[in-house]
Amino acid sequence: MSAKQETHHQALRPLLRNALSSPALLSPSDFMLARYSLKTGLRKNLLDPDIAALEDYLIDNSNLPGRRGNLEMVWAFADEVGRVCASPDVSLSMSYVAMEWLLWWLMRHYPPSVFGSDPDSPLQMPQMCAVVAAGEWSATFSHIEAGTSMILDQADSPLWRIREGVAMGLQRMLGHAWDSTLRRLWRWGLDAGAYEWRAMAAGVAEPPLLVSRAHALDALDLHYHALAYLRRVPDSARRSDPVRTLRKALGYSISVAVAAAPNAGFAQMLTWAAWDDPDVRWVLRENLKKKRLSKWPEHIDAVQAAITM
Repeated sequence: MSAKQETHHQALRPLLRNALSSPALLSPSDFMLARYSLKTGLRKNLLDPDIAALEDYLIDNSNLPGRRGNLEMVWAFADEVGRVCASPDVSLSMSYVAMEWLLWWLMRHYPPSVFGSDPDSPLQMPQMCAVVAAGEWSATFSHIEAGTSMILDQADSPLWRIREGVAMGLQRMLGHAWDSTLRRLWRWGLDAGAYEWRAMAAGVAEPPLLVSRAHALDALDLHYHALAYLRRVPDSARRSDPVRTLRKALGYSISVAVAAAPNAGFAQMLTWAAWDDPDVRWVLRENLKKKRLSKWPEHIDAVQAAITM
């Protein structure tokens, strides 16, 4: 753990506990009622000082606007959420119920419309932190169904950093509960759109998650279905932002799965090359350029030849 990350841990710990203990912490239904109510007494709950202090820390330390958001803080926040959820000294009413309400609050208190969907706005950081931390909350309580919904509901965000947070949140769940999380992803994939497929593909494309051969094969299987979705997209929609985003993500994520199971992975790439789809070929070419695959030059040449046939 870096020194910066440890500093965020120390700062976030009391802020998180205070926010969870706040008497004004609202359930999702009460939150929406207060937001749109004409009664001042209800709306003032949204000005809760303890939750505001937590939000202010996340916003003030976001490193935004800038080239890189504060990922150390994002990880520290998720770690602290996991710590509270797993602590035997914290009541379930706080670690399970109040934590869910707090994460829901942070995801929605500053929606993108509030700041004009500015991709560099620091106001997006509470939402990003909450999306990633939702993976810890759901995995700790084996509430993978709710966690999948909470996280993937944000996959269509107009903000690319929130979409990155969605993939990171899925990785948190996959790291704790691979099999049950993957089952929910398969179910979600039955009706998933391009942004959701992008989140799922990026979510499984994390080398530490693919040490097991079984996990690597699962990742290849998921990528098969993501590419199948891409191949079914009509030409008229191929250049839409969601599809372009999916294509770009697949341009690197496949190489992660192939590197974890090279024999099966390169054989699968040859199959994809035979689909003779221009965007699938582009995806394969991009993955062949990745340094992680350079250890298998003969396999690369074989796939390259199949693409150019």
